[in-house]
Amino acid sequence: MKFIDLQTEVSKYIYTEDDGMTRIALASIIATRLKLGDPVWMLIIGPSSGGKSQVLRPLALTDKKFIHRVDDLTENTLLSGMKVKKGEKDISLLNRIGKHGIIVVSDFTVIFSKSQEARASILSQLRMVYDGEMTKFSGTSNEPITWNGALGILAGSTPSIYTHFEEVADMGERFIYYRMKPYDVEKATRKSLNRTVYGKELDENMSELYGNYLKDCIVNAGGDEIVPQISLEVYERIVQISMFAAKLRTPTHYDRFAKTVDKVPVSEMPMRVALQLSSIARGLSVMHHYENEIWDIGEEDISYIEWCAYSLANEERRACLKVIAKADFNISVKGQTIADDIGLATSVTGTNLQHLAAIGILERTGDSSGLAWSIKDKETWNIIRRLEGIKDTLVRDFERDISDDEINEKGESLELNFNKF
Repeated sequence: MKFIDLQTEVSKYIYTEDDGMTRIALASIIATRLKLGDPVWMLIIGPSSGGKSQVLRPLALTDKKFIHRVDDLTENTLLSGMKVKKGEKDISLLNRIGKHGIIVVSDFTVIFSKSQEARASILSQLRMVYDGEMTKFSGTSNEPITWNGALGILAGSTPSIYTHFEEVADMGERFIYYRMKPYDVEKATRKSLNRTVYGKELDENMSELYGNYLKDCIVNAGGDEIVPQISLEVYERIVQISMFAAKLRTPTHYDRFAKTVDKVPVSEMPMRVALQLSSIARGLSVMHHYENEIWDIGEEDISYIEWCAYSLANEERRACLKVIAKADFNISVKGQTIADDIGLATSVTGTNLQHLAAIGILERTGDSSGLAWSIKDKETWNIIRRLEGIKDTLVRDFERDISDDEINEKGESLELNFNKF
């Protein structure tokens, strides 16, 4: 079954428009399953009722020995000190999973609904799990409880996760995001109303489709020793987008009284992002080889990887960057113009623009008429334009670069040349 055939079958049950979300989710599972690099921790971010769970729940059913669905996490979920009777299964999730597996969480924001102490404990444990080893002491045992291995995470969330992770920025560094792209809401609504399969039956039907595709891809790949490393072109693209991504999710300290960024932010290093994106790229290459017998991935898949990095910026910051990127490079855009285009108050856009300037993505200028903003380097400008689908406007460039007299001269020249024919 080709990916296009998979999407055709899935579209019988749900409306699908963003192929990237499904491809990235499948590639994340493949990369972790075949140990193609660092385990992938992927967050699919989209609106409430936007269709995240309709992809995640079926994926959690595809391989119950390797993929484990988790609806909630407590301080004792991962490793528990509770003693069990002889013959009973260990209730600790990590010990039941073993050294290698994936957990799927339909709504990751459930963690942030807990008390501050419980949330801090869970996130601290997850940091250790990401690093491949966790040790926990319990009052019921003289010996520490330990786990070591490689665990992947595939989870869903609403955009509120951006705010939550800003509060615990060091935890956010462990995840890669994929922000669902806008789609035709009316078509999606009509598809849901016309559906004849629901609930558990729907999940099982879709799980069979996803499971068959994943199995075929993994069997065809043969193992990590057969899957080649990414090409030099993909390698360079990942280096560039990872450096951009590391800046994007750099937290800034904001003085709520002065309403301004009051400390120089320190960006994380891009290596962690790059390693996860590289794992995803190799997962995509397995899918590409299964369908085309070619390991090298194409521009479309590279764009999905770049979108994961770009998704690390929240809605407001991406909106600001999009408005500024519409202008020519080095052309500053007034803050009021940006606010008007987005539809938010100037104070709100101003805060996000300050953040983007503080982390080194934007450059700020201004005069008595107000502050203006431009993108600092051309590589970043090109990346944003490419990801936002902004096309070059030749007419605008022509009008900007040529004076009226030159236009008249060129017009006369063109007319003379045309008349020759």
